[in-house]
Amino acid sequence: MITLPLDWELYIEKHTAPLPEILDEIERQTYLKTTYPQMLSGKIQAGLLHFLIKLSRPQKVLEIGTFTGYATIAMASALNEKAEIDTVENNEMMAEIARNFIEKSPWHNRITLHPADAVDFLKQTRNKYDFVFLDADKENYPVYFELIKPLLNPGALWVTDNVLWSGKVLNPTDKQTEGIAVFNRRITEDNTLENYLLPVRDGLMLAIKK
Repeated sequence: MITLPLDWELYIEKHTAPLPEILDEIERQTYLKTTYPQMLSGKIQAGLLHFLIKLSRPQKVLEIGTFTGYATIAMASALNEKAEIDTVENNEMMAEIARNFIEKSPWHNRITLHPADAVDFLKQTRNKYDFVFLDADKENYPVYFELIKPLLNPGALWVTDNVLWSGKVLNPTDKQTEGIAVFNRRITEDNTLENYLLPVRDGLMLAIKK
């Protein structure tokens, strides 16, 4: 993961439009109640997602990997009133934490939380999406690639987290890293997508459906 000096992060936050205050509470509770709080999107990444939603104005958003709902709410707060998010989380504890915050947020009516296995959800859903944020188990990234691509509307924006994996993708030696490397290769070689790998945090792959 690319870690910025603390003073840089504070400077970026100071010169970026503020995010909803509820995200501070989610961050605190994530560090108190979860084993891997570093999985939280964080202000810089969540701010970028919020901004991309504002730019692309999607009506239907898909998030694979809700965790505690931080990115979910950051994105929902940028949607117009008639737009909505399907967010999928298979960990019952994380889904419950996320559900509590979603219900407390002013944007709860825009969010549908699916406590389900992501592969099962993707195989069963009939929805098409204008914006996708993928941040789930890395070993299955190639599977998600094949299942998400048919669900994209023309012009849809697809954002995938952790595609640099602390630089391990340069020399994959385990299943998670190999999954990410295969995903990166497939998304780059696919002529129905136009992509850009953005070195924010642990790497974000941006792709547009042609």
